[in-house]
Amino acid sequence: MYQASTVSSRSPAGSTHLRGAESNETQAVRLTNREKEFLQWSEIGKSSWEIARIVDCSEANVNYHFNNIRRKFGVSSRHLAGKIAREQGLI
Repeated sequence: MYQASTVSSRSPAGSTHLRGAESNETQAVRLTNREKEFLQWSEIGKSSWEIARIVDCSEANVNYHFNNIRRKFGVSSRHLAGKIAREQGLI
């Protein structure tokens, strides 16, 4: 009986989580022009430091934008974010 109540208490939370994940996948990711620019530089192998020098901003600013990009795509690397952005025709 205890086990049944544990299962039922997990089911709604699990299904809500799945619905949330599905809605994130179906929502179109929108990138700012700056985020697109930084991803394009990253795609050709430029580091945060190099991108900062090219666009005349701080390295912290570049990393801030990459954090936002990774969050928007739900990934942990800028390279994976770049791959997804290319696949979706964003860059």
